Amino acid sequence: MSIASANWSSLMAFLACDTQWRVAGSLAGFMWIGLDWAGCAARLGFSKPTEATFKDMGVLEDAALAVLNSEAD
Repeated sequence: MSIASANWSSLMAFLACDTQWRVAGSLAGFMWIGLDWAGCAARLGFSKPTEATFKDMGVLEDAALAVLNSEAD
């Protein structure tokens, strides 16, 4: 898989926030809620991400949630 150079900074920002996921647990298992955006902003503060980067991260978050919360076959 190849990542377009225009998307590289957004992907790197998303991956830098890999510890910022909110997860709820129950007897049924885990449910991934989404990113802690305040935590992401703090994590990325020194790199000064653009609004476009955060929008791109939202798209990546939506795609990740669909995979993370799908039931394994």
